[in-house]
Amino acid sequence: MKIQSQARKFFVNVGRWAKRILFGKSLRRTLVRAAVLATISFILFKFLLLPTRINGVSMEPRYRNGSINFVNTLRYRFRAPRRGDVVAIRMAGQHVMLLKRIIGLPGERLAFHSGVLIVNGKPTPETYVKDGRDWNLPEVKIGSNEFFVAGDNRSMPIDFYAHGCVERSRIIGGLLF
Repeated sequence: MKIQSQARKFFVNVGRWAKRILFGKSLRRTLVRAAVLATISFILFKFLLLPTRINGVSMEPRYRNGSINFVNTLRYRFRAPRRGDVVAIRMAGQHVMLLKRIIGLPGERLAFHSGVLIVNGKPTPETYVKDGRDWNLPEVKIGSNEFFVAGDNRSMPIDFYAHGCVERSRIIGGLLF
């Protein structure tokens, strides 16, 4: 009998402890906190930090196929995108995006000669490109509201990659990290 009584007290105390951990001192206060947390999470991950699964090898080795990252939609609210920024580009709504690096800015002239990026007639180093190929692209004049984008993985011929001029309005934001 004494062992059953001690076991019963133990389980009653564990139940109280679990209830206290899960619900706190006040169930109402805990539910309010949970509702506030859910609202903040919804706003944060629906409008400000869009979770994105990377699909494809065009940005390897920095961003691997299948990895998950976040797109910061506020990054370009107060400043323009810069050369070298990795951006998410809206293709069909916010759920279909391309992940590319900005290599050309509005108003510039851009070309590739034997794998070397030429901007406004000057070779431009690309430290993020690991495996380059002898890409050749005739000079392109970038529009006043456009950016030229390309992937980091340049190991295949230029025809195999999505690249080129993108309107500023299609850039959703920059990658968080």
